Amino acid sequence: MPAFPPPEAAPPVFTTPEPGAAPVPEPRYAVADAVPGTEAAAGSAEAEAARAAAYQETIVATFGGKRGLVEAGLPTIVFLIVYTATRSLNASLWSAVAVAAVLTVVRLAQKDKLQYALSGLVGVAVSAAFAKFTGQARNFYLPGVLQNSGEALLFGISALVRWPIVGVLIGPITGEMTAWRQHPERLKAFTVSTWLLTAMFAVRVAIEVPLYLSNQLTALGAAKVLLGYPLYLAVAFVCWQIIRKAPLPKETATPSS
Repeated sequence: MPAFPPPEAAPPVFTTPEPGAAPVPEPRYAVADAVPGTEAAAGSAEAEAARAAAYQETIVATFGGKRGLVEAGLPTIVFLIVYTATRSLNASLWSAVAVAAVLTVVRLAQKDKLQYALSGLVGVAVSAAFAKFTGQARNFYLPGVLQNSGEALLFGISALVRWPIVGVLIGPITGEMTAWRQHPERLKAFTVSTWLLTAMFAVRVAIEVPLYLSNQLTALGAAKVLLGYPLYLAVAFVCWQIIRKAPLPKETATPSS
């Protein structure tokens, strides 16, 4: 799961006029004229608000919008409820796949993006295949455990080599691209944020693996839901509070090798 994929339209923090374009006059306000620095402060506040809005939209868009946040965990919850009630692997798997399929059909009928419409169904289908072919209900959660393990390793390595993934993904949102690597405060903010996400993935693995190995399916399913998007959104909020306090570079720097 990508941490912070860039939105389709990020706020242009660093922009330069096209060659030959007419200069754009700076707006003037009576208040700004009366109080020196007010106009600059207002512009800074607007830029900050734009970045915050883009960041929030990016986090939500990761899951297909606010609706996607609700839909993402529904098949898992259905699987857990049906299996707990019936102890039937087939009934549980078909129930989860059916719910995911219905949600996909509804999205396609509403002409939603194919990415969001199919991603949930594919994820549930893969999980169901793991459980079906092994004959063990707990393996419905195995792909998620493996994914969290891989992401913990990937994010941790990126922070160690000073190419934190959060910075790579947030750079296009703020318009700085990779210029943050030449600014210690920005590099530190992105590195700390990447370590926070690494810790989140590690916590998931530390809790889910013992439950998986001991075949505590009900507890594993509950952990999967609670440690999923609710925890991710909480960590993402903390990351943004760290990132927004690190000043943006005043100009685009040449990406370092």
